[in-house]
Amino acid sequence: MSDERVIDPQGAYTWDGWGTCLSWWANTELGTRDDLAAALFRLDTAKVDAAGRTVELPGLGLNIVRYNLGACTWTDGSAMVESPAIVRRKQIETFCDGDAWDWGADAHQRSMLAKARDAGADLFEMFSVSPPWWMTVNGNPSGAERGDQDNLEFQYQKEFARFIAAVARRARDEWGIRFSSVDPFNEPSLNSWHAKQNQEGCHFTLGAQEAVIELLRGALDEQGLGDVLIAASDECHYAGAARTWRSFTEDTRRLVGRVNVHAYERDEGCRSRADLRKAVGEAMPVWQSEYSEGEPDGMAMALSISRDIRFLRPSGWVCWQPVEALDWGLLDGEYDDQTPNPNGGAKGTLKGRVGGVNTKYHVLAQYTRHIRPGARILNSGHTNTIAAHDAASQRLSLVTVNNGAQRTVTYALRRLTQGTDIARVWVTDATDAPGARRYAREPDARSQDGILTLTHGAGTVTTMEIDAV
Repeated sequence: MSDERVIDPQGAYTWDGWGTCLSWWANTELGTRDDLAAALFRLDTAKVDAAGRTVELPGLGLNIVRYNLGACTWTDGSAMVESPAIVRRKQIETFCDGDAWDWGADAHQRSMLAKARDAGADLFEMFSVSPPWWMTVNGNPSGAERGDQDNLEFQYQKEFARFIAAVARRARDEWGIRFSSVDPFNEPSLNSWHAKQNQEGCHFTLGAQEAVIELLRGALDEQGLGDVLIAASDECHYAGAARTWRSFTEDTRRLVGRVNVHAYERDEGCRSRADLRKAVGEAMPVWQSEYSEGEPDGMAMALSISRDIRFLRPSGWVCWQPVEALDWGLLDGEYDDQTPNPNGGAKGTLKGRVGGVNTKYHVLAQYTRHIRPGARILNSGHTNTIAAHDAASQRLSLVTVNNGAQRTVTYALRRLTQGTDIARVWVTDATDAPGARRYAREPDARSQDGILTLTHGAGTVTTMEIDAV
């Protein structure tokens, strides 16, 4: 099979970068590991300890870091209620128990935050999954008794906003971390957050979201953080994000500096992605702020990235947990806290290790190592190809996912270059078959008179890079 893809700079937009959330994996002792910081946030080859073996990996060069503002404390006399289904690493320690502040809390996650900064990450966002337990209706940071009930006490709405702003100010002044944005919600419209959930969570009605956004803007300004934008609302699905945005008042919309959305809606026809972009308008920045699934080969992830960029046009793309069990991570995480406690009080410690590397780590490298922050995303002419141009280096990068049979693709580059150019090529096979390529450098290809033709094997992700464009 053969097709043609015309690369067109018309309508290009600027790329903020690629990222990851910290949260659960960095809440364990993995948050103290330099090798993981190197693999995730640098571009050099990294040597990672995986179950006692040293594995060499291409650094992903992620530059966006999302920090999870916790909700749990275990101080003497604490009345916090723990879900019987939660495990210890999913309980994030907060900085205030309602009476006193403890800025030494959440040491592991803060450790990785600093390591990411030192490795080169330059965009930081703080997000809340649940208000601190003592601000909730039932003292349980996993949610209210019913999933359709708000769990932030009305009387604490202002205190919640001030709490977020106080931590952002402390991060700027004492941690050397400037959060460019804060998001007070995490999938707030879902009816899934209840007292027996297996993670932290909080439902917010539309009115509660609007109230918190307004109060948060005031609290940030009071702290001298007028340059910190509010992102919202981190809804679980594109369709839900569009409904929330359309339901916000104009006053609320003016307070939101970026729309965040999660990618847990497959949306293979891409109607929901396109509708969300239509709802927010072309000028509103969007981040796909959380993506994950339990498919280790990376094909579903590559298709989701391509669909997002073609139809949603986000400026940032963020994975949820890079080190997670059951094939949900880029790296397989092995933790000792898999058994919840039916009597409350999460079992396990904060120990963890890397057990192995999933193919989708190498699939993500095909994108993150070549489409860099500041590049312009071009119209590629096809959903399965992403085209990006870096003006500083005059480099054109093309990344194509082929989820079908072998296919020969012609890339028409005449609107960018009409000469004869060398294209460097890297390939990852989205399979565990013997001899499968993992971010492997392949023989160079050549474009002639602005035409580049390449044959893509079945089930592959291929990057092509051309200089002096």
